[in-house]
Amino acid sequence: MKSKLLKKDYSEELEEICESKKFEKEAQNLLLSMFYKVEGAYNDYKTVKREVPEKEEFLQLIVDIVKKYCKEIEIAKPNSALEKELTVSRCKIVEEEPDNNYNNDQKVIFFPSEKVILYSIIKASLDKISPKLDIKYKALLATLQIGKCISASEVIRDFNGFSWSQIINEIESIECNAIYTDLLYLLGERYINGLNSTNIDKISKVVNSDLLNEIEQVALNFYLSMDKNQSDYMKKALKEDKEKLKKMQNQQKYIEDISKRKRELLNQIKELDEELSDSKKLREEYVKLNKTLPNEKKIFSVSHFEERVQKQRQELLNELEECNLLQNPKEFIRIRTELTEKIKYYDNVNGYDLEDLQKVFFTEFSKQLENRESKDALIDYIYKIRYLKYLPISQDKKMMDIIDFEKLERDTLAKCLELDIVTPISKNIDIDYRLLKSIFITKNISIESLTIKLSVKDGKLYAEIYDGDVLDSTNYVELPKNSNIHIRKTKKVKIFA
Repeated sequence: MKSKLLKKDYSEELEEICESKKFEKEAQNLLLSMFYKVEGAYNDYKTVKREVPEKEEFLQLIVDIVKKYCKEIEIAKPNSALEKELTVSRCKIVEEEPDNNYNNDQKVIFFPSEKVILYSIIKASLDKISPKLDIKYKALLATLQIGKCISASEVIRDFNGFSWSQIINEIESIECNAIYTDLLYLLGERYINGLNSTNIDKISKVVNSDLLNEIEQVALNFYLSMDKNQSDYMKKALKEDKEKLKKMQNQQKYIEDISKRKRELLNQIKELDEELSDSKKLREEYVKLNKTLPNEKKIFSVSHFEERVQKQRQELLNELEECNLLQNPKEFIRIRTELTEKIKYYDNVNGYDLEDLQKVFFTEFSKQLENRESKDALIDYIYKIRYLKYLPISQDKKMMDIIDFEKLERDTLAKCLELDIVTPISKNIDIDYRLLKSIFITKNISIESLTIKLSVKDGKLYAEIYDGDVLDSTNYVELPKNSNIHIRKTKKVKIFA
């Protein structure tokens, strides 16, 4: 009783935040309605998906995001221009200062739907992706961020407090959802949600290289289809790389051109050094440049102009350093090889698809069984197998439509029987698997609550699997001719010991 009295009231805290921020009443009501639905469905969501935060942690996360990152909340009115704009994205985050490194001064705009609100709230808290990152890392981070939003909103989308039913056409990106789930089940929720622009490269140390290559390619393909600016940028960069590689094929001429370019760079750096060392000349150049610029692009002061010159000088030094490397025969070959591989990598983006990725992922996921030794770990693994079987890889296909899970299921069940986690039916794993295989596809929230009832009829051994008094599924095996089997236990017994 005491623990119940001391239990934190997250909804009350959220309501107070909404009132203090003076959100419009309709937005408040939808936000609170979303929150109540999350509270009601979260336990089922956690039971089915497994690799998610604790309920209290997730509720506190929502409260903190609204408090820290949502300065305003606006609902897109029906038939408005804003509603049409959000037809694809479903929500919009508007920042007062888009170029800053924080996201606490934001307006969150969304459709009047609890699922979209939850998706939008999670999106509002996401770290910004550094523009300096390699495009493949930008793509992977963007994919994981969208995947995180999809995963969070799943608690409302697919769970209603009573049942689990997938609504695939409401998943914003099947690719992002699959990649996020794959890495979630391989590396864990805290690891994946802790990835950002400063540490995304560390993923190469913990994920199989073949799998990571598949993930990066599918993510990049998605990213380029989503962001036209990035697509145009990559096409331009790829074209420049191909031109550079073409020139490098004639090594002697290329080295001669490098020497010529070095002389040009040294002269330009010398001119900038003279400019920077002479304050009078620096000011003259500042005034001269500003006269040619329109008002909105004029440089604010001489000091700002000096920073610009210093930046230009550093860029020239960087190019000079690359020229020095290219004059070294070993470095020349290394750079040319890397450039060749880079072009090949980006040229093949469209050659990868989600089905191929999931097959490579499944191989890695299957290896986890070897280290599952406890009851909790093995039951957790069965839940994950079931979840993956239903994971969408297109609007009309799930993982179980393209991958044969039977061997993994048999091996998992055999291990459960060996460790007395599952009640044995016979001494034959083939028979036991055929009678119990539906535990890997049941849509019942909790597999541990399932019971089994055996019977013999017309030369077949039947296994009826129940959720309470409700028949969940029926499996059977053909009995040998003239067999005389008598079932001693006709009552329902628990499947999991």
